[in-house]
Amino acid sequence: MVDIEEVKSSFRKFRNDFWEDITDINLERRETGLEEVKTKMVESEYFKVVQDFAKERGWNIESGDLKISAKKGEETVEIDLVSCTDESTLFVKPWSKVLERLKKLEELTED
Repeated sequence: MVDIEEVKSSFRKFRNDFWEDITDINLERRETGLEEVKTKMVESEYFKVVQDFAKERGWNIESGDLKISAKKGEETVEIDLVSCTDESTLFVKPWSKVLERLKKLEELTED
């Protein structure tokens, strides 16, 4: 079963893997297109591990443009791993914000 430490490790790897692409996009020195970077992000191990974390706790997953929606009954928990404020700015959400959402999933699973 995926635990929070595994997600944290995946977060760190993701941040290290994408910092250069994000910096280039944010400074408009694009060698790689925004959509290409977003696609690689969504296909990354980090996104998969977060989805597995939720699925293993009984949540149904819907993925949208850099966002994961976990649904169970009437409850929905939105997990933003990366924010895209416009066509030239990407930010990896801080670990503390992701951790809040993961803990929310666990709390609602226990109820």
